[in-house]
Amino acid sequence: MLLRRLREYARFLKSFLKTGIRLLWGMWKLTKLPQPAITIFGSAKVLSSNEICQQARRLAKALAGADFSIITGGGPGIMNAANQGAIDHLKEKHLEEFLQGKEIITAGVGLIRLTKETENPFVQEHIEMEHFFARKWLLIRYSVGFVIFPGGFGTMDELFEIITLVQCNRMARVPIILIGKSYWGPFIEWIEHYTLKEGFIMPHDLSIITIVDQIEQAVEIIMKECKGLTQSTLHNESGSHE
Repeated sequence: MLLRRLREYARFLKSFLKTGIRLLWGMWKLTKLPQPAITIFGSAKVLSSNEICQQARRLAKALAGADFSIITGGGPGIMNAANQGAIDHLKEKHLEEFLQGKEIITAGVGLIRLTKETENPFVQEHIEMEHFFARKWLLIRYSVGFVIFPGGFGTMDELFEIITLVQCNRMARVPIILIGKSYWGPFIEWIEHYTLKEGFIMPHDLSIITIVDQIEQAVEIIMKECKGLTQSTLHNESGSHE
């Protein structure tokens, strides 16, 4: 019995130390990103030709042009499009350096990905994570705003993680913008009809998120509420951040 418990403890300790080292390395890389930073979430299964991907690309390019760093999960689909949009801006801004093959010091793209997830070719910082909880922590920890495009269970998980942190005062109130009223509208209606009606959430909880259709609306909100913010500023305001 004792031997079995010791073996289990040793396996956990090995995993804990490995994850801790990866988190420290991820923190080191992400802290060099110029602040403020915005994290963009969305489906990994959307083709690059899809209008949703085109929107993500335009959004990231516009935000990078406004001096926001872009953080994504580093995979395909929406993540690929967002990373590409940030690179589009950097190529225009630093065209000569790109043509000469020089490294751009002011990185505009952060990357966290799972080891089994396909890496997209538009990332500048490669941070490899094995566990979802560690990946989500890094995706959330260094951002002052979040944009969520349509996606599946993984995107939903990331969205609810952020909403819960804000609701429970574990994170400062920051913009959480959902793109696509036709996609997210029924989801909000369900929350209003069942979750809110049953008293599981309060009416003001719904104000945590904002749904828009136009990329320009998302950019306007982020520019208004996030420009000049940094994560250290949020820490000082909220006193806590998971």
